[in-house]
Amino acid sequence: MSGDTTGSSVLPDIDKEILDIVRQVLGRQDVDLDDELFDKGATSLSFVRILARIRQDYRVTISPLSLPAATARHLASSVAAGSSATAQTGDDT
Repeated sequence: MSGDTTGSSVLPDIDKEILDIVRQVLGRQDVDLDDELFDKGATSLSFVRILARIRQDYRVTISPLSLPAATARHLASSVAAGSSATAQTGDDT
């Protein structure tokens, strides 16, 4: 992977926040935005825990089947899209 994708000065807030959640749940600081999470030690259970934290923190439900790949970047994009949709519809449940 080229370039630094982990420095807070180069990441949008949502990318950094989701990457922090992923790193906390996996207990690894060496995970980058474009790393395939299952290649970095994620299990089905830890992935569900990541999705649950995202649902709790952002009130956005992400279906694993909707992701093109299990990466922090795709999760962050889904959160951003879900937050935008929630704001447009006014649905915060």
